[in-house]
Amino acid sequence: MPKHKTKRIEVSSLPLRDKYEAARAGGAQVILVSTQERLHLLANVLGDAFSIDLLIVDEAHKIEDSQRGVILQDAVERASRANSKLKVVFISPATQNPEALLTDAPDGVQTVAVDSDAPTVLQNLIVANQTPRKPKLWNLTVRQQGSTLPVGTLQLASTPAGLRKRLAFIAAAAGQRGGTLVYTNGAGESEDVADLVSQLLPQPGSIDPELAQLADLARKGVRPNFRLAPLVERGVAFHFGNMPSTRHRGASRDWPPKWTRAA
Repeated sequence: MPKHKTKRIEVSSLPLRDKYEAARAGGAQVILVSTQERLHLLANVLGDAFSIDLLIVDEAHKIEDSQRGVILQDAVERASRANSKLKVVFISPATQNPEALLTDAPDGVQTVAVDSDAPTVLQNLIVANQTPRKPKLWNLTVRQQGSTLPVGTLQLASTPAGLRKRLAFIAAAAGQRGGTLVYTNGAGESEDVADLVSQLLPQPGSIDPELAQLADLARKGVRPNFRLAPLVERGVAFHFGNMPSTRHRGASRDWPPKWTRAA
């Protein structure tokens, strides 16, 4: 049987002109993994020669951010102006209205919104459902392409009322052997869920020295009553994009602690 030659594919996180030009000249195809700022750098270097075939925008909902969102939108528009046949894929995990990302598409461009709960970057998607008439028991199932596989049952500390308490109680029960990560909608909600999780944990006999240093940094670097400080002393933390930068620079290599919440 004849052997088929497959072109080599290179993956680069640097906006290097030589790799781009080599690919355009028939060499190895290049997949560029970059931020919006690096995409602008590549466009500046290439000038009129800048043209990409496929643009995949991860966490596309961040286009609404007040600062870097503007740079992201400009990068997308710049790439589309350089290549009228450009294909753009927006990825926004757990977004309830993905069609909103397509409202600014140029006239005549075909758009398709795909609303799916199928995992794209997660290895497994585990769903928690309350056992009928037993509010403290929650069944865990792994969802795989339309089918489900039971994996166990969680025993909650008490009956949670409302979404925030359900998130906190399920996270606390599921993360007893190593912690868990909870995503919520906004900074304020992240702090509230982290506070609820901390109330479900046993009082530690002593505070971990590194966590004590982080709590001290939070009190001195932000304000004495900063909400993060007492939480990290108990192994709980919250994190969101517009937190004071001192918190990121001062975090140890073991950050985040056992209980983390990100927005």
